[in-house]
Amino acid sequence: MNEKFRIEEMKEYFGKMSFISRALYQFYLNYESDLNENTLRWRIYNLKKRRIISSVKRGTYIIESRNIFSPPVNQSLKRMYKKIKEQFPYSEVSIWETNWLANYMLHQPITDNMIIEVDRDAMVSVFSFLQKTKNNVFLNPNRHEVETYLLTGRNNIIVKNLLAESPIQLKDKIYVPKIEKIMVDLFTDKDLFIMYQGKELANIFEAFFESYSINQSTLNRYATKRKVKERFMSFLIEQTSVEREKIYI
Repeated sequence: MNEKFRIEEMKEYFGKMSFISRALYQFYLNYESDLNENTLRWRIYNLKKRRIISSVKRGTYIIESRNIFSPPVNQSLKRMYKKIKEQFPYSEVSIWETNWLANYMLHQPITDNMIIEVDRDAMVSVFSFLQKTKNNVFLNPNRHEVETYLLTGRNNIIVKNLLAESPIQLKDKIYVPKIEKIMVDLFTDKDLFIMYQGKELANIFEAFFESYSINQSTLNRYATKRKVKERFMSFLIEQTSVEREKIYI
């Protein structure tokens, strides 16, 4: 593969810079003067599949040196997901826990919340279903409810709406949010994620950019969908230490 794809030469040539498809095409022409664009598209696909390069936005790539965000899916998440899907088989479900963020924060939250997102039409039904066996279930809690009931040190279950076409992924047979969705939701849902705002949010974003591969096309689309793109961009640039040249949204 190295000989055909010129991986080491490509890493040396592009370094840490981002590059567009045309630049990659010109790079390969140095070795294959008859390279056609269909072959280039196939090559880009394979380079991405093997995580040699990754997309930062449509048609723009970087040499990949970071990890894929792969949070732990514990048995409680699996049981809860299965329980909901058995009762609501046609509802789309995404589930995660806020303790996924603990390693990226300076101050540790005193509570852990399980975030369950389902289709809007199923929200109330899922909430009522869970209330039958759980005492600490909340449906789209507002700021007062969060401050009064969710900051008491116990673990909570929060049911909220899953927006259509949200960036989620299948992991260990359950759907969980992608890193891009978590970032935008933390920024947008300030009342729900009150413990993760300000400097803590900056810490989380800085750690994510440093450690993980972030698809900024996905970040862009979801921030736009949630109508926070400009404010999200401003926060990244003005409130974090993420290098400006690493931000493409």
